[in-house]
Amino acid sequence: MGMYVSQLDRPWIETPFPLQGFHIRSEDDIAKLRVFCKYVYIDTKLGVAPLGSENFRHAAPVRKADKPAAPKGPVRGNLGKFEPVRYQVRQPLKKEVITAAPLHRDLTRAVLHLMKNIREGNGVNLKLARKAGHVVVESVLRNPDAMIWLSRLKEKDSYSYNHSVRCSILAAVFGRHLGLPKDALENLATGALLMDIGNVMLPRELLARADAELSSSELEILRSHVEKGVKLLEESGQYDEQSVGVVHHHHERHDGSGYPYGLTGTQIPLLARIAGIVDTYDAITSPRPWADAITPTEAVSLLYEQREKKFQGKLVEQFIQAVGVYPTGTLVELSNGEVGAVIAQNTARRLRPQVMVVLDAGKAPLPRPHVVDLMSTDSDEAGRPLAVTSSLMAGSYDIDLSRLQINAA
Repeated sequence: MGMYVSQLDRPWIETPFPLQGFHIRSEDDIAKLRVFCKYVYIDTKLGVAPLGSENFRHAAPVRKADKPAAPKGPVRGNLGKFEPVRYQVRQPLKKEVITAAPLHRDLTRAVLHLMKNIREGNGVNLKLARKAGHVVVESVLRNPDAMIWLSRLKEKDSYSYNHSVRCSILAAVFGRHLGLPKDALENLATGALLMDIGNVMLPRELLARADAELSSSELEILRSHVEKGVKLLEESGQYDEQSVGVVHHHHERHDGSGYPYGLTGTQIPLLARIAGIVDTYDAITSPRPWADAITPTEAVSLLYEQREKKFQGKLVEQFIQAVGVYPTGTLVELSNGEVGAVIAQNTARRLRPQVMVVLDAGKAPLPRPHVVDLMSTDSDEAGRPLAVTSSLMAGSYDIDLSRLQINAA
């Protein structure tokens, strides 16, 4: 009793347990663990340590890895070893949304300006890009939910510009969860913001078509955006190798099926592996000229299916923990039929976020939306069990997130 279970012997998503650890409160918790797990890891800083703990194993056994094959091309932007930083939320969500809203608008304007400069042959304004990356990280460190909420609001600009902004935000949130040092977070956010700048140099008609519709020569042209982006950064001067590494390697894949070099596993720099997951997640959850969006929950399931194939398994699981199965800004339906928007995560139990309920069980707008914290509320007013049953597409029931006033705990 009182121990904090921090890791299982299998992926969290394969079990009914919270996605980011939990305290053992009852014998029933232990019985449930026995059903799914042969062993678990506990964090003695967050919970009770066992008596005679010096006799217990304190780390997973490490198998001597085979020497990896030499990379098939140059690798840039390796992060190296680092001591994870434990970041704390420094500002309530409601206050950070107010602070971050004008910053988010400026981010989109900055990306538009960056792309316009490149199109006009003026190169990359790297100083502006790094300032934008810094703004993203500062807000995400204060409260990671605010920028994600703002990125989910209805947008009028093109997919490509907003994709860059959303990827920068998601990458910073993911990196924060992993405990990356602040300078690496800023390099990651900047790299994610710039990873598709090479597309500006490509014919627009190619960008409006799916890969499957392109000929081999057209696909080669499309993939050249990576090298074009790297060249633009190199020509700008004063670039950072970690940010360039994100641009250079975000299309590499764990199984070697990516490009431009077909790197595998940990040959791919960590920041680029993060960017690859974020890039894919945002793309499939956003409407594109050639494809409809899918829900965040469907996207998480798709990424999970690709673990140890397209993406490193442990990173996929950490990404799910970072953003949740129901990310901030996701429209969800509750078990009592009511509909609302996720306004904040509960880091201890990602499946039970804070939800602003806006529609009643008959799907009629409520005169006064109210917040339900599923972490502390497990039943509705009628005494029925209350939980999220599904996520909905953005804009379902004509719900406009920009009209909702955040009032999270």
